[in-house]
Amino acid sequence: MKNPKHLLLVGLGLLFLSGCANSKFMAYSGAQQNWPTAPGGFVDTSGAVPAHFGLPHRPYTILGYLDATTAPVRRAGVVKYAAAKAKELGGDAIIVVEQGAEYRGSLQNGSAYTDGTYTANRFGNTYYGDVNAKTSYSGSSIPMYAGKSTVIVIRYK
Repeated sequence: MKNPKHLLLVGLGLLFLSGCANSKFMAYSGAQQNWPTAPGGFVDTSGAVPAHFGLPHRPYTILGYLDATTAPVRRAGVVKYAAAKAKELGGDAIIVVEQGAEYRGSLQNGSAYTDGTYTANRFGNTYYGDVNAKTSYSGSSIPMYAGKSTVIVIRYK
């Protein structure tokens, strides 16, 4: 039977990996302008609304600015998540301003084995302790990065 402490750590790790996505929207305030366009560009149409990686090819109005973050396991889908949120807000498309990742911590796993007594204090990824017998430690640390995207939500004219 598995150690209950090990099962708890695995459960917490899975929760961390599959955590929620979130977004923050700031509406545009002020007069709309004749925003710049481009004759062509790169557009990803696989999301809920088109994602422009550059200026759109047709006139538009700006609805606002959207910051989107996804869990580490969904990092690659952060632009699609932003597109879905833009559609919920009434947008026809998004202009991707920035796309990348944000460090969210490390998933750690490790064990200390001893045939005597062992007292340890942990500081970051390092263990310090008093050993009264043979002791060994094994473990790993995996950095976790969340998906991060900043987009402009637009509506075509």
